[in-house]
Amino acid sequence: MAREYAPEPSKREYASEPKSAPSLSEKVGAGAYGLTTGIVGGPGELEEFGAYTVPQFLGLQTPSTERKTLFPTTSDVQKGLEQVGIPKPRPEVSGYQTAGEIAPAIAAGGAGLYKLGKYGISGAKDLANLLMGKKTAEQAGKTAQAATEVGTSAGKELTSAEKQLSATELAQKQKIEQATKAGKKAETESQLALRQFPSVTTMAEGGQFKPIPESASKVGDFMRQQTENFVNSIKKQRSEAADVNFKNALNETYLKQNALNKFVDTEPLTNEINNLIAKGGSSDYIRSINQLKNDLAVTKDFEGLENIRRKLGDAAFGLPEEGYKAIGQGFAKDMYAKLANQMRGYSTSFDKYLDDYKRLSKNIESLGTKVGKGLTETEGGPAYYKKTSEQIAKDVFSSPEKYKQFIDTVGGNKEVAEAAARRYFAGQLETVKTSKAVEDFLRKNRDVLNQVPTARKEIEDRFLSTLRKSEAKGKSAEEIVKSVPTKDIETGRKAIEQSRTLVSDAISSLSSAKPGKAIETFENTVLPKIRKAEQQSGIKLLTDQQIDKLRQQVSELEKISDKTQRARYISGIIGGTVIGTKGVSVLSNLIGGQ
Repeated sequence: MAREYAPEPSKREYASEPKSAPSLSEKVGAGAYGLTTGIVGGPGELEEFGAYTVPQFLGLQTPSTERKTLFPTTSDVQKGLEQVGIPKPRPEVSGYQTAGEIAPAIAAGGAGLYKLGKYGISGAKDLANLLMGKKTAEQAGKTAQAATEVGTSAGKELTSAEKQLSATELAQKQKIEQATKAGKKAETESQLALRQFPSVTTMAEGGQFKPIPESASKVGDFMRQQTENFVNSIKKQRSEAADVNFKNALNETYLKQNALNKFVDTEPLTNEINNLIAKGGSSDYIRSINQLKNDLAVTKDFEGLENIRRKLGDAAFGLPEEGYKAIGQGFAKDMYAKLANQMRGYSTSFDKYLDDYKRLSKNIESLGTKVGKGLTETEGGPAYYKKTSEQIAKDVFSSPEKYKQFIDTVGGNKEVAEAAARRYFAGQLETVKTSKAVEDFLRKNRDVLNQVPTARKEIEDRFLSTLRKSEAKGKSAEEIVKSVPTKDIETGRKAIEQSRTLVSDAISSLSSAKPGKAIETFENTVLPKIRKAEQQSGIKLLTDQQIDKLRQQVSELEKISDKTQRARYISGIIGGTVIGTKGVSVLSNLIGGQ
């Protein structure tokens, strides 16, 4: 490479020598001289050109004659050759010397760069920009590529995390759906628990099928019907059993009535009734006892009096027939006994009949209790009961004593009484929806249910047990739903989005870093933002190797921020085109491994 600004040989140097035409050997020597100085002084020339010539040309540096370079220039090499006895070729062969200087650059493919940098104005500006603080295209490209790789890697990690988050969200939704479904199933089981009672029927109501128990009114109807069935059955049995003795009594009285014209004396009873009428009372009462007096007065036949006695007995035990309803139960019982005594004295066979009848009537004496009266007592006609069926059911199961009385009204038939109890309590449980409420129900009705172990066991083993199981399932399902951290999904997505922004900002900060500020920007801005993104997302976005690679590229870019170092850096690169790879390696060691 020839130096354009090399001083011309002095005229005095060649004045005494004749200007003969250069010989072939002189031309070859000049070329060899130029080749030597070009190889050894090329890097120094480029360094001087980049560090001083171009900046001064562009007005970026004050012109100075003192120029220090790390590498020897062509001039320095020529001076060294002169000192060892090798003179500079004369001007006549300067062209061959120049050809020798630029031959290495041409051979290395660097002639274009050399000429562009040395002679081209636009090339000079480009080179100045590179040397005066702008990022070199090559190193900036490397740094950008590394930054892009970092951003891409972080982006992949965030995308992977987002996919994982979506998969987690799907799993969470499925878990919630399954738990919710299990909870609804448990709720349905709880709602249908009542259908386990035999008396409960599943039917449509309010647009959906549900277990419907018998109402208290229906249970009362059942109890009343069972009582009436029992009473009618007892009356029938009593009549059939007494028929034999009563027929004997009729045969005996027939002779007295027809042959002796002697009848049962009922005058004491009618006199007593007259005294009661004189005392007064309600119209119904007076009408009833008048009815009894008239019946006694007009009835002379023994069989007819027996009918009256039986009616009085029914009234005494709470089952008065029409016409005797207003006679008080106590008065009816008194008249019943007095009439029976009058008839006993009239017939010995009738006396035996009464003993048997009394024994058979024992089973319906319970109808004289409050419970018995409530079940059978009517008013205004046989079709109108004094107490409603609902009132009867509630009353019977309000205490152990009344429940026992009910058992007596059905002739001690506990199976019938228990059937009524099971139906009643099943109906009462329709509005009881929780196991705790059932426990409270059992406690409040403990005394009565202790008398009905079948009903209590049914409530505990079927209804309460089902509710407890369904509640446990429902609670478990609810806990599962609550345990699913759905908010973490939203938080995770926000963290990932914020992390993306931080990574993007970090890369942008690096890309826009000013010359000389790349390392500072990387350590104080880029790396903290990446670490913050990792902390927010909970994901290791970059490996240590990736961070080190990016830091190395930033460091390389930073090294050439100083114009002198950059000049040497570039001169080493350009010098490599002249002296080859081995020379670059040697020179790199000389300038600090750049």
